[in-house]
Amino acid sequence: GVGSGNYVKMVHNGIEYGDMQMIAEAYDVMKHVGGLTNVELAHVFTTWNASELESFLIEITGVILGRKDDQGAPGELVDYILDKTGMKGTGRWTIQEAAERNCPGTVMAAALDSRYISARKDERVAAEDVLKGLPTPRQHRRKSWWRT
Repeated sequence: GVGSGNYVKMVHNGIEYGDMQMIAEAYDVMKHVGGLTNVELAHVFTTWNASELESFLIEITGVILGRKDDQGAPGELVDYILDKTGMKGTGRWTIQEAAERNCPGTVMAAALDSRYISARKDERVAAEDVLKGLPTPRQHRRKSWWRT
């Protein structure tokens, strides 16, 4: 019917939000708890992409994590990307539609919440002065659990 392509695209985008959130959380744990470098993380995602986890998002994550900065800065490009996201509304629409149809969309809703938090970069920076948290355990906790 009329508009069905837009509806399918909206649902696809909502599902993709969930996929990207799971990738981001796996990255965060491996980087900040496991102490993996960007190059090691690129290897993990590339290895995952050669398995049953093969997908476009896993593939480009491996590529992006290994990409060097082309402006001459040391390290990988990913370390220079602003951690702030924008939205067009399709994720929110997907969650609203799921609620209207009494269908759980928990992963997509969590991903949408993370995007809302990400978009508030200025507030997150200001909160760093108030909410110190625990120091990040890095190299001393490093394990070889990620090796394939």
